[in-house]
Amino acid sequence: MKTAEKKNPVAQYFADIWAGIYTTYAGMKITIEYFFGKKVTMRYPEEKPVIPPGHRGVHEYREEKCTGCRACVRACPVDCIAIDLLGRGRDVMLLQFDIDYSRCLFCNLCAEACPFGAVVLGEKYNLACGAREDCLRHFARPKSQEEMDEFKALLARKEAERKEAQAKKDAERKAREEAERKAREEAERNAQEQPEP
Repeated sequence: MKTAEKKNPVAQYFADIWAGIYTTYAGMKITIEYFFGKKVTMRYPEEKPVIPPGHRGVHEYREEKCTGCRACVRACPVDCIAIDLLGRGRDVMLLQFDIDYSRCLFCNLCAEACPFGAVVLGEKYNLACGAREDCLRHFARPKSQEEMDEFKALLARKEAERKEAQAKKDAERKAREEAERKAREEAERNAQEQPEP
């Protein structure tokens, strides 16, 4: 059986020193290259990064363009958008437009679904918050009770006008049907009164 050859202890000592120096050099070479190379990090709050085009940041909501169609709510895959409306059809007042950023994927489906461009993803990106409930953002302008009462009165007035127009239309239809019925009866009576040749 062969025994392991023993190296000269002095040679082993200098070989270990050389190996330590070489590995230190190799590690420091990489460190020095990065130290003098281009910086990839920035001092964030003081320096702002350049936002590339097409960045999907925090939503921007344009209330004046919103029609309350709820297309964004239907398109959202995680149901993070909540909308509350007063009225229906073209006569709507937006009471609530909330997005829960603890659930939002920033997938842009809500912006693509919006037919009027009321919801778009902007360039803002800082959503840091300390608690989960702070992730719920309210985008709709708060409405006063006076505004809501005015709008309800407007809705009631428009509903009354619609009902009045419908009643007028129904009355005209009934009058037309009655006139047609009388004309038919008159024609039948005239046909019966005339003697046959």
